[in-house]
Amino acid sequence: MGQAGVSDEERLWAMLAHLLALLGYVVWVGAYVAPLVVYLVYKDKSQFVAFHALQSLFFQLALLVVGAICVLLALTIVLACIAIPAIALISIGALAYIIVAAIRAYNGELFEYWLVGKWARQIVGI
Repeated sequence: MGQAGVSDEERLWAMLAHLLALLGYVVWVGAYVAPLVVYLVYKDKSQFVAFHALQSLFFQLALLVVGAICVLLALTIVLACIAIPAIALISIGALAYIIVAAIRAYNGELFEYWLVGKWARQIVGI
Protein backbone atom coordinates (compact mmCIF):
# COMPACT_ATOMS: atom_id res chain seq x y z
CA MET A 1 0.00 0.00 0.00
CA GLY A 2 2.87 2.38 -0.77
CA GLN A 3 2.55 5.57 -2.72
CA ALA A 4 4.72 6.24 -5.75
CA GLY A 5 6.56 9.53 -6.10
CA VAL A 6 6.78 10.39 -2.40
CA SER A 7 9.84 12.54 -1.72
CA ASP A 8 12.21 12.14 1.21
CA GLU A 9 10.89 15.38 2.71
CA GLU A 10 7.32 14.10 2.54
CA ARG A 11 8.29 10.81 4.15
CA LEU A 12 10.11 12.70 6.91
CA TRP A 13 7.16 15.00 7.68
CA ALA A 14 4.70 12.10 7.56
CA MET A 15 6.85 10.29 10.13
CA LEU A 16 7.15 13.43 12.26
CA ALA A 17 3.37 13.89 12.19
CA HIS A 18 3.11 10.62 14.09
CA LEU A 19 6.13 11.04 16.36
CA LEU A 20 5.34 14.63 17.33
CA ALA A 21 2.07 13.35 18.76
CA LEU A 22 4.24 11.78 21.46
CA LEU A 23 4.67 15.30 22.82
CA GLY A 24 1.39 14.55 24.54
CA TYR A 25 3.31 12.37 26.99
CA VAL A 26 5.26 15.52 27.99
CA VAL A 27 2.97 18.47 27.21
CA TRP A 28 -0.72 17.57 27.13
CA VAL A 29 -1.80 19.71 24.15
CA GLY A 30 1.29 18.73 22.15
CA ALA A 31 -0.43 15.54 21.03
CA TYR A 32 -3.06 17.60 19.23
CA VAL A 33 -1.24 20.78 18.20
CA ALA A 34 1.76 19.15 16.48
CA PRO A 35 -0.19 16.90 14.05
CA LEU A 36 -2.66 19.74 13.42
CA VAL A 37 0.14 22.15 12.47
CA VAL A 38 1.73 19.57 10.14
CA TYR A 39 -1.67 18.96 8.54
CA LEU A 40 -2.38 22.66 8.05
CA VAL A 41 1.04 23.27 6.50
CA TYR A 42 0.92 20.27 4.14
CA LYS A 43 -2.79 19.92 3.31
CA ASP A 44 -2.35 21.72 -0.02
CA LYS A 45 1.24 20.58 -0.66
CA SER A 46 1.16 16.82 -0.12
CA GLN A 47 -1.76 14.43 0.24
CA PHE A 48 0.63 11.85 1.69
CA VAL A 49 1.75 14.08 4.58
CA ALA A 50 -1.75 15.49 5.09
CA PHE A 51 -3.17 11.96 5.36
CA HIS A 52 -0.65 10.87 7.98
CA ALA A 53 -0.95 14.10 9.99
CA LEU A 54 -4.75 14.05 9.97
CA GLN A 55 -5.06 10.46 11.04
CA SER A 56 -2.45 11.04 13.75
CA LEU A 57 -4.61 13.91 15.03
CA PHE A 58 -7.77 11.78 14.85
CA PHE A 59 -6.02 8.93 16.68
CA GLN A 60 -4.93 11.26 19.48
CA LEU A 61 -8.47 12.63 19.79
CA ALA A 62 -9.83 9.07 19.95
CA LEU A 63 -7.32 8.29 22.71
CA LEU A 64 -8.52 11.39 24.56
CA VAL A 65 -12.11 10.11 24.48
CA VAL A 66 -11.12 6.60 25.58
CA GLY A 67 -8.91 8.05 28.33
CA ALA A 68 -11.73 10.25 29.59
CA ILE A 69 -14.05 7.26 29.75
CA CYS A 70 -11.43 5.27 31.68
CA VAL A 71 -10.91 8.15 34.11
CA LEU A 72 -14.65 8.41 34.70
CA LEU A 73 -14.78 4.67 35.34
CA ALA A 74 -11.81 4.96 37.70
CA LEU A 75 -13.74 7.43 39.85
CA THR A 76 -15.95 4.63 41.04
CA ILE A 77 -14.19 2.37 43.47
CA VAL A 78 -15.60 -0.84 42.02
CA LEU A 79 -14.50 -0.11 38.44
CA ALA A 80 -11.14 1.45 39.36
CA CYS A 81 -9.52 -1.99 39.44
CA ILE A 82 -10.45 -2.35 35.75
CA ALA A 83 -9.97 1.22 34.54
CA ILE A 84 -6.50 1.89 35.96
CA PRO A 85 -4.85 -1.14 34.29
CA ALA A 86 -6.82 -0.33 31.12
CA ILE A 87 -5.31 3.16 31.04
CA ALA A 88 -1.81 1.70 31.38
CA LEU A 89 -2.39 -0.89 28.65
CA ILE A 90 -3.95 1.65 26.30
CA SER A 91 -1.02 4.05 26.81
CA ILE A 92 1.57 1.36 26.07
CA GLY A 93 -0.40 0.06 23.10
CA ALA A 94 -0.84 3.57 21.69
CA LEU A 95 2.88 4.23 22.03
CA ALA A 96 3.71 1.07 20.09
CA TYR A 97 1.06 1.83 17.46
CA ILE A 98 2.40 5.37 16.94
CA ILE A 99 5.95 4.09 16.49
CA VAL A 100 4.80 1.47 13.95
CA ALA A 101 2.83 4.13 12.06
CA ALA A 102 5.85 6.45 12.01
CA ILE A 103 8.13 3.73 10.64
CA ARG A 104 5.62 2.74 7.98
CA ALA A 105 5.11 6.40 6.98
CA TYR A 106 8.86 6.87 6.65
CA ASN A 107 8.94 3.82 4.39
CA GLY A 108 6.45 5.61 2.12
CA GLU A 109 3.45 3.47 3.03
CA LEU A 110 -0.11 4.69 3.51
CA PHE A 111 -0.46 3.03 6.90
CA GLU A 112 -4.00 3.37 8.30
CA TYR A 113 -4.84 3.52 11.96
CA TRP A 114 -7.71 1.30 12.99
CA LEU A 115 -11.06 3.18 12.90
CA VAL A 116 -9.71 6.65 12.01
CA GLY A 117 -7.59 5.82 8.95
CA LYS A 118 -10.45 5.52 6.48
CA TRP A 119 -11.98 8.74 7.75
CA ALA A 120 -8.70 10.62 7.22
CA ARG A 121 -8.30 9.02 3.79
CA GLN A 122 -11.76 10.28 2.74
CA ILE A 123 -11.09 13.83 3.96
CA VAL A 124 -7.71 14.07 2.23
CA GLY A 125 -9.00 12.39 -0.92
CA ILE A 126 -6.51 9.56 -1.31
